[in-house]
Amino acid sequence: MVYYICLAVLSVLLGLKVQNNSIYGESHAGERQRHINRAFSFAIFFALAFFSGTRVATGNDFWVYRLNFELIAQQRVVSSEIGFNLIVRIVQWFAGYDNYMPIFFVFSVITVFFFIKAIYDESEWFAASLFLLLANGFYFSSLNTIRYYLALAMALYAMKFVNKDRHLAFWSLVLIGATIHKTLLITVPFYYLARINYKKRDIPIFACLAAALVFLRDPIRKLIFFIYPYYEGTYLDDYQISYVNILKAVAVLVFSLIYYRKAIKDDKINRFYFNLNIGALIVFSCLWYLPESTRIGYYLSISNIFLLPSIIKKIDDKKQKIFWTTVIALAYAVFFIMYLRTLYATNIRLLPYTNWFFAQ
Repeated sequence: MVYYICLAVLSVLLGLKVQNNSIYGESHAGERQRHINRAFSFAIFFALAFFSGTRVATGNDFWVYRLNFELIAQQRVVSSEIGFNLIVRIVQWFAGYDNYMPIFFVFSVITVFFFIKAIYDESEWFAASLFLLLANGFYFSSLNTIRYYLALAMALYAMKFVNKDRHLAFWSLVLIGATIHKTLLITVPFYYLARINYKKRDIPIFACLAAALVFLRDPIRKLIFFIYPYYEGTYLDDYQISYVNILKAVAVLVFSLIYYRKAIKDDKINRFYFNLNIGALIVFSCLWYLPESTRIGYYLSISNIFLLPSIIKKIDDKKQKIFWTTVIALAYAVFFIMYLRTLYATNIRLLPYTNWFFAQ
């Protein structure tokens, strides 16, 4: 646990030196600051990629993936998508049939790249967004479910293409990512729906939609299991409600409404993030009966790492800004510690951490 905390603290401290003050890469910093930004963001990328890429036997599915790598090399049937299998085969061609550690390293590098690149290009406050990425556990969970979290990182990066109306780039990235984890396709309707400027009169529509998702539970389950039949009746099909994710989505919603006029109403990008959080709240609270419904919700709620810093940046009153910065930082720090304590569970096993160079 100490390693994880130290890595998070070090990364955020390095992130404080990145002062791009930009949206979508349009930096207003001087030439010297741009060099500093690139140097420190690369240092963060290297630290995170190295930490995850050199792990050994960390995560409950580490050896499951190692077995799948063997099956892929033998051209046998596996459940993973064609793009994932192709990357595995390419690395095996260079590194050798049974040399599985470089495969984990390659996927770690790609995942961390999309996370850091998305924050560098899209966040108005690099260090705050990086802190929220780490404190929410998105990075550390990528040490486990590597296919999904690579898709999640790609979804985070793809958000800027939606907001810049670069539809070809968005679709290309999503379709490529879907060959890694096909759930990424769910972002297409959600992200385009989040672009709509909803009004107060639309609130009853959202209420009816939420109610329909609850009352139509059985038909929806039948449809999902028609597409994913291997999930039905497994340990993933546990009807577990994620109260923590619901609470976080509600807290973000309340905070956003307090400064809605100031930071969201006339800001197309923040409104997009705001709508995604509402979508996440609906998914977490109304689709809990679906296996791994939290994965759908994360495609939406991860946008909060951009929304919260942007709102804080737009608060004019200095005391209010300091107050909310402190409250949000403390809240997510507490959540981070609670999250770390769950990583010893047998169905997660992201702790104890071991890698090539040092043991637990």
